[in-house]
Amino acid sequence: MRRPAFLIAPAVLALSLIVVGGSADSAEQADAVSLYRPITPTRVLDTRVIPGNPVGAGQVIRLDLAQQVPASATAVVLNVTGTAPTGPTFVTVYPHGVPRPTASNLNLTTNDTRPNLVTVALGAARDVDLFNHNGSVHLIADLAGYYATSPADADSRFTALSPARVLDTRQTQSVGPGATLNLVLGNRIPVSATAVVLNLTGTNASAGTFVTAWPTGQFRPVASNLNLTPGQTAPNLVTVAVGTNRSVNLFNNAGTVDLIADLAGFYTAEFGAGFTPVTPKRVLDTRTGLGPLGAGAKLNLSLAGSVPASTTGVVMNLTGTEPTAATFAAAWPFGDQQPTVSNLNLAPGQTAPNLAALSVGPNTTTVLYNNSGFLHLIADLAGYFSLPQFDCGAGCVVAWGSNESGQLGTGSVEPGSAAPTGVYGLSNVTAIAGGRNRGYALRADGTVWSWGLNANGQLGTDWIGPKSIVPVRVTGLNGVTAIDDRVALRSDGTVLTWGGLPPGSSNVPTNLGVTDATAVATAVTATGYLLKADGTVWSWGDNLMGARGGGPNLPGGVTQVVGLTGVTKIVGGNAGGYALKSDGTLWAWGDNRAGQLGNGLPYDPRCVNGEPGATNCFSNVPVQVAGLTGVTAVGADERHGFAVLADGTAWAWGNNGFGSLGVGKQCAELCETTTPMQIVGLADARSITATGYGGYATDAAGRVWSWGDNSRGQLGPVTAGGTHSTVAKRLDTPIGASAVAGGDLGGFALVP
Repeated sequence: MRRPAFLIAPAVLALSLIVVGGSADSAEQADAVSLYRPITPTRVLDTRVIPGNPVGAGQVIRLDLAQQVPASATAVVLNVTGTAPTGPTFVTVYPHGVPRPTASNLNLTTNDTRPNLVTVALGAARDVDLFNHNGSVHLIADLAGYYATSPADADSRFTALSPARVLDTRQTQSVGPGATLNLVLGNRIPVSATAVVLNLTGTNASAGTFVTAWPTGQFRPVASNLNLTPGQTAPNLVTVAVGTNRSVNLFNNAGTVDLIADLAGFYTAEFGAGFTPVTPKRVLDTRTGLGPLGAGAKLNLSLAGSVPASTTGVVMNLTGTEPTAATFAAAWPFGDQQPTVSNLNLAPGQTAPNLAALSVGPNTTTVLYNNSGFLHLIADLAGYFSLPQFDCGAGCVVAWGSNESGQLGTGSVEPGSAAPTGVYGLSNVTAIAGGRNRGYALRADGTVWSWGLNANGQLGTDWIGPKSIVPVRVTGLNGVTAIDDRVALRSDGTVLTWGGLPPGSSNVPTNLGVTDATAVATAVTATGYLLKADGTVWSWGDNLMGARGGGPNLPGGVTQVVGLTGVTKIVGGNAGGYALKSDGTLWAWGDNRAGQLGNGLPYDPRCVNGEPGATNCFSNVPVQVAGLTGVTAVGADERHGFAVLADGTAWAWGNNGFGSLGVGKQCAELCETTTPMQIVGLADARSITATGYGGYATDAAGRVWSWGDNSRGQLGPVTAGGTHSTVAKRLDTPIGASAVAGGDLGGFALVP
């Protein structure tokens, strides 16, 4: 049997599993970046009514949208449905005024009814063309939203997520006839979300039916998103405005049906990427050279030649064809774990498309997966999401090192960068802090911004997701004067915490109930510290290994760290803290399994595994760090303590894996020390911090120095060199840094 013409067009691909598209369109379309405006679904085409005749074979109809979208609109989101085709056919939607592309949006069999979401660029007169290949077919289109360049017309940016299942009624109860299911997305999306993108799948339909999605709190529109026959399983991408309580409604017309929804991303005016539409462009066809995907096979599709490096997500029409068995196909960003989601559901021999909004991984790569049998996949690119160029201004933050959880905050999806790069969109920053795979910045206006890992609400933004690769504003914070990981101090002395500090705390800042704090700090574990004006230190949260510094049995709430007065600075470690007194002495408490207390007592390796008889493994109360006086700055993390003295020398103690103490010795010579040793190669130091297996310091000229592990580029540009360094080496940039902070496997610097 001869294949339809759209299935045999040549693909623009390399013949390997790492597939690269054609020449980039980014330069010529740089001015076309658009923002989104969702609307309640509105029917804008129904050939059954107007003109009353179906679209014939080889016929093109023009859909004029000039009355529905503003003059600055560049693209529209349409749910296009084909119904009553007289023979097998495909439908292509494309901008009016350009040659019809080698692409398709609908694939229909005789008498089929099938919808597919379409994101399509507009022609010069705000119009699009719809082409029918064979026979005749009625076409229906529902407008869900549009992209526009004018801020007055559209203001929402897109955050592409690694897909996650948010609904599966097979695990609860099917949706009955005439019933409406309210899908509450809650903290899966921010309060500011204006729309969501869901891959909606209907299955187990007991009768022919349709399903409609619309924002909660509004009247159900005359529109549909799924059209199902009895027993059919079919998906369709849905872009729908968010209604009250961060929710959308799903209506089933007849019989019972199970609904499955996978969240692909959301729109908000607060942050995210703009959209650039392209004339549909074929970027994958496995029938040309690559061959079908077998059962359980994965294909890494890189679009590095077709979209700019700043791309965070893409819109592609995925078509599955010639499956040898019932199967499903799924897509997710390269580098992420395979999620429990699907994008296509196919019966043997079936050809079916579905639009996909996909987050991309390093090298703008997406993974495509086939579950069973053999399957050919075709992909047509409709556009991409990217971040506009950002140049650091006054009070800029630069970051370097690992970026596997977006902790650099630069907007990049690459796994890391040794070159310090500006944290996206931040300026007028007065203070910075690092956490485990995340970062924080305090701006001059008293607001706090966060980026990186957000699996447990660590970003404080009232939504929980895998990560944010750009800074987002921590909810409800203003008048802030100091920050650390998951904690903020206001000018009135109040302290607010979030994201599991203490355990079980909210994913938005909540007041700790203190009114006289002057400084704050946190340990890697869920323990927090605050300094009061009277020089005393107080703690809250987890008391693992004496992290609270008040003894083994402590009540809940905020309690005093015993024996400390005259304290001027505090810093958190792993499960413990450090306090600098006005007399220049340094005191530590909590975990000592790597010698982090620096109290000069013998190191006991039995502490690491909790072996019987181990001693000096932790301290419930503060002990003095041995031999240090005239201390002016302190830094710490899970395995180390660091200090700067008034003479500009820097000192280290604890674990020395990867030369992380910077004392000029490999671990083979010295793996732990409980007595501070001088860091080699660092003079005139002013500030110091730790970062996993290593540390950073600034000198009087604002130059940044680094030492320890370099497996993720933590030592900065390649001039630092090597897999690690046992002595301090200067980063070429930045210069003039006023502060430096350590993340888990990288650093941040605040520059003029």
